[in-house]
Amino acid sequence: MKKVKVCLCAVLLSAVLFASCSNGSSSGNDDSSFPEQLLSYVGDETYKSPKNASVEDAKHQSTGLEDGWWNDTAFYHIWVKSFCDSNNDGCGDFNGIKSKLDYIKNDLGCDGIWLSPIFECDYKSKSPSGNMHGYDVKDYYAVNSYFGTEDDLLSLIDACHEQGIKIIFDFVPNHTGKGNAWFTDSCEGGNKKDWYVWNNSKLNWNPGMGSSNTWHKNPNGNDYYYAAFWEGQPDLNFRNYEVRKEMKNVVRYWLNKGFDGLRVDAVRYLIETENSFVDTPETHAWFNELRTEVIDSYKEISPKFMVCEAWIENNRSALDAYFGSEQKPEFNMVLDFDQGRGCYNSIYKSDSRILTSMLYKNPSEIKAYGTFIGNHDEYMGRIASWFGGYSAEIKLISAMSLLCPTVPFIYYGNEIGMQEGNYNGDLRLRTKLNWTDVEQQRNDDSSILSLNKALLALRKEYPSLFKNGTVKELKSNTVNNETKNPLYTVAAYTISDGKDTLLCVFSLKNVSDNKFWFDCSDLDISSYSVLVGVNNKKNLSLVYSSIEVESIAPYETRVYYIGDDTKEMLFTDKRLFLRGDMNSWGYNEMLYDSEKRCFDLWYKLDPDSYQFKFDAYCDRTLSYGSGEENIDGKSVSLGETMQTSTEEGKNTNFLFTPSSSASGTYRFTFYEDDNTFVITQE
Repeated sequence: MKKVKVCLCAVLLSAVLFASCSNGSSSGNDDSSFPEQLLSYVGDETYKSPKNASVEDAKHQSTGLEDGWWNDTAFYHIWVKSFCDSNNDGCGDFNGIKSKLDYIKNDLGCDGIWLSPIFECDYKSKSPSGNMHGYDVKDYYAVNSYFGTEDDLLSLIDACHEQGIKIIFDFVPNHTGKGNAWFTDSCEGGNKKDWYVWNNSKLNWNPGMGSSNTWHKNPNGNDYYYAAFWEGQPDLNFRNYEVRKEMKNVVRYWLNKGFDGLRVDAVRYLIETENSFVDTPETHAWFNELRTEVIDSYKEISPKFMVCEAWIENNRSALDAYFGSEQKPEFNMVLDFDQGRGCYNSIYKSDSRILTSMLYKNPSEIKAYGTFIGNHDEYMGRIASWFGGYSAEIKLISAMSLLCPTVPFIYYGNEIGMQEGNYNGDLRLRTKLNWTDVEQQRNDDSSILSLNKALLALRKEYPSLFKNGTVKELKSNTVNNETKNPLYTVAAYTISDGKDTLLCVFSLKNVSDNKFWFDCSDLDISSYSVLVGVNNKKNLSLVYSSIEVESIAPYETRVYYIGDDTKEMLFTDKRLFLRGDMNSWGYNEMLYDSEKRCFDLWYKLDPDSYQFKFDAYCDRTLSYGSGEENIDGKSVSLGETMQTSTEEGKNTNFLFTPSSSASGTYRFTFYEDDNTFVITQE
């Protein structure tokens, strides 16, 4: 059912050509490696862009937005090339996105869209195996012609606003493509010579992305230009007043077209100093200018926001620095690269302490963390591939990401458990969305898509709780009976805003343990409802000072509303397990076929007599039943359709003896509509 898991870290540390960003680290360098002239500010301080944009010219704007709207928005991250192709030319486009807004808003539940780079770029390919990432901008004022026209884009923006969907664009300020006219002029020694970072000799600069080969020969001269990522993406010189003004104008130009905000790429690398290549005070100062001079100037028209990609892990203070200060604000939101990895590792290592240590909440009602479980980069890959397509684990990590008081970002395809394509590097993460799979999951109320929809609806029902609720970990009191050591295979925490309280429980391992205890004597569980789980059975109780949780399925997510027993269940995860003396009464999960509405399991049996039962609740009771066991011991013949007990409180054990004298593989099929099953030989 699941493929062998590979060490995630090895893949994440690999360098990838054309990457738009990387987890750079601060690196010092001596004075001899940083020529003094590179510290000088140049350019015309009175410069105005030929495309000069004024906030008074804003059109196509969202209406009715309040400042801080981004704090309770769920964003859908679209890789435009691969999302939806409206004209069958092999490439996704603006009109394709427009045609799927109903899916994004109503079938999934996101009310914000982040578009991957949409501007004209150097490398363009409609082929799935051809790279077209867009982080090599050729013209910041022109849209990628493969995606459509500017009118098509404006039509998309208007359609988003009509449906109450906010839309943001990907902005790449650190570097351009080599094909950009600015760079061509700079190489030729024209008026834009100082728009890029040049030196007469090749320097040994390493911004922390694995290579010091960051200075490259001028194709039209004898000097060298700096390119932190690779030679095809030359760095702009933000010590040039003209560059600073031009890049602010780019943002203003597109906000005037109706975009509600922007995601800013690779923010750490704008301005280097003699002491560091990343996160420098000068870099922070420019983003403060962008915030105060551009973003905040739209507050009275239609409030905008910007979120940064500062790929920083395990250094919360460095990440939080990109919020700026009250006196010098920078970003409204920062993307959090810790939480996604924490979710994955808590499952991979079956350790609840990893998850609960990563549960950062939004810093305030005007500052937010954007959380996600994979994106277009070599960050975590497609989670479905890491888990071998096993839907229970995919649902589990999806729920972990959505059940915290932060702002969720869902990368296209992750909402259906899309797996990686058969390509090298990050191309495998950017393959076409299979709309047939989407349609199948729309019609399956226990699918990965349905879980995402239910949890996004939950977030909308309790906006205050998920905007800035308080997270409290429930520490495990469960002990391994053999080793007497604490068990951390189930994680639990509460989220509360003083009015509403949710208890979230996550099973992190395929174990047959039936009860778990958590230290939380101050949680009143006298009244509660089950909102998410494999069933709505009441399985919480107070034992001395501990909360006891019973009958949690392997890799199950359970969400309880505390204080009200009348809430309706939002999502039921249809799962069925085969137990028997052939597996020591452990769990063997059956695969669900939503079209045939049945569960299947193939099992190799030796010649013998076996006793078995079906279990949907992981408490050894009959599928869709409850209560104490009732061992009937009915015999089953090969190919015979059998009726399981449907009487409340009854359970049925069956006896089966393989017909062959040799070992063989047998198929157990359980039909959910009438609670019948049949055993056939493969």
